[in-house]
Amino acid sequence: MKFNRWFVLFVVVFLALVFLAEFRMPRKFVWNPTFSHNDKQPFGCYVFDSILSASLPHGYEVTKKSMYQMKDDTVKRGYIFMVSNQWTWDLGKQETNALLSLAEKGNKILVAYDGVNAILQDTLRYMVIPSFPQLSLREYVMKGKSRDTIVWEGDSVYDRRSFYFYPQVMASRVKNHNDSLKVKQLTTVYHHGPADVQPVTTDTASTAMSISVGKGEIIVVSTPLIFTNYGILDAPNHEYIFRILSEMGDLPIVRTEAYTKTTEENSPLRYFLSQPPLRWAVTLGFIAILVFMIFTARRRQRVIPEVEKPKNRNLEFVKLIGTLYYQKHDYRDLVLKKYAYFAEEMRRVLHVDLTDKSEDLRTFSVIATQTGMEEQEVSKLVNTVRQLEDDEEATVSRTTMESLINQITTIWKRTNQEPTSPSSQRR
Repeated sequence: MKFNRWFVLFVVVFLALVFLAEFRMPRKFVWNPTFSHNDKQPFGCYVFDSILSASLPHGYEVTKKSMYQMKDDTVKRGYIFMVSNQWTWDLGKQETNALLSLAEKGNKILVAYDGVNAILQDTLRYMVIPSFPQLSLREYVMKGKSRDTIVWEGDSVYDRRSFYFYPQVMASRVKNHNDSLKVKQLTTVYHHGPADVQPVTTDTASTAMSISVGKGEIIVVSTPLIFTNYGILDAPNHEYIFRILSEMGDLPIVRTEAYTKTTEENSPLRYFLSQPPLRWAVTLGFIAILVFMIFTARRRQRVIPEVEKPKNRNLEFVKLIGTLYYQKHDYRDLVLKKYAYFAEEMRRVLHVDLTDKSEDLRTFSVIATQTGMEEQEVSKLVNTVRQLEDDEEATVSRTTMESLINQITTIWKRTNQEPTSPSSQRR
């Protein structure tokens, strides 16, 4: 079958249009917190990490090491780890001790978490005040509701300033209950609008505070969703992020993903996509499948089998039957079979019935007229065969069989010729 180029061209153009339409459609964002370095969704950290890597002068890196794995590090650093959307989070006694050990050695650790961790809270003696917004972030924005206010308390470096966030990214607040440790409250929270309205509680509530531990500090932040792509791109609130990170001083900062569960880790293609050669192999595999689908989508013409010309087996069949009767020497039955076939031919061609004896005069006359034979000759042949039919015990010799069949054959052949009369035949 000729290759249908127009069909393939149509498929290619159609796929190109579908791809272009899909590419130009508004992108659907997934608002699930992952804090993944490779996640470009709002609550991932791809943009966040890129901006901090380019902005922080003392260095910034992302690792998957836990606090326990980093507790013996001799270089002083600032550590960040974030967990969200998980109201009860068990850091574990071993990890908590590693965190405190790092802080006592002079490191600064930022713990961004909006839930409850019993061990850490009992150790540092602070309380988490959760809030449960009734609406989702999208519904809240669509209804045009106002944001909550976070006020940065003035210090020697920064002036007092208000920042405005949606309550969905401020799912909890923290409050100090430790009189023995040195605590610095960095922020104050107000509900809906400017900072001159009444605070959330009668006591001071905060989203960020710094707790001195040994030679270092632990900075507790209850708004981890701000430390994401969404928060860093939410101008001018990104200054809030840099004000908190400035509490790390001039230390190089390391953000760990050891305590976050990202959707990327559940992907079976994660390793393949992380390696450039394997990623190219997967891409080329999909392209090969697409090309295969395009070139096999056209209609294929099935192979038409060669049909041989039908052969006429009638003569072979007749010879076979004749040979069978001849070998059995059943001459009487052979004559009767020939006569039955002859009578049927006479009925079809001359419209006469040799089985109806009452019509013999007309039948013999028609056959004689058509064949040019005498009526007595036709009558004698027919009556002889009828006697054989009536007498089942009769025997027929080979000579008699040949004579009768020859006479029947002669009448049949003359039937297909032009009609003649007996007188014309004699002349």
